[in-house]
Amino acid sequence: MGRYLYYFDGVWVDLDERKQPKTALKLFGWATPEGWREGLRPQLIAGAHSGAAASASVDSGSSQDQQQPAKSAELVCQIEAFEKSLGKSLYRGLLKRVARVGRPSQIQDMALLRKLLAHLQGAERGLRRLETAVGITGPEALARILKSLKLDSMERIDNLETLKEIVLNLEEIAAAALCKATDC
Repeated sequence: MGRYLYYFDGVWVDLDERKQPKTALKLFGWATPEGWREGLRPQLIAGAHSGAAASASVDSGSSQDQQQPAKSAELVCQIEAFEKSLGKSLYRGLLKRVARVGRPSQIQDMALLRKLLAHLQGAERGLRRLETAVGITGPEALARILKSLKLDSMERIDNLETLKEIVLNLEEIAAAALCKATDC
């Protein structure tokens, strides 16, 4: 790949003190991944788009730029709806870790809004898995796991890593309990 970079006509980007780009560059149409302009990212694309549809969407960027404020407001509403289901600590922790903001309305970048929404959806799935595992093991197992992590309650969880650790430990206990119950 290195030999191709010598012939690459690119644009240099200034980085800030955190090694992040100071400005976001717009990709050329030929470099834009399929479905990117529609707001789809590779892990979120449900079905394959035809090449013609992808190139048409790249060429029609100006009409989509006009729809961006409406899409942004819709994403902010979807994000804000998670505060109640996730709890304030986890919700605010994800806002700070993923987007470095206190409120989703402060986010101007559509890609960052989508990334935050994906993290919130992941947290919601984790909490559903946690509920299922607690239904099998009982709340005592959850209390033991929380105590081992030096947490006094679920309200203290403010990141996905801790939630994931709790869920995986609890699911392991649940699997062992189910195995013991079925003599496997």
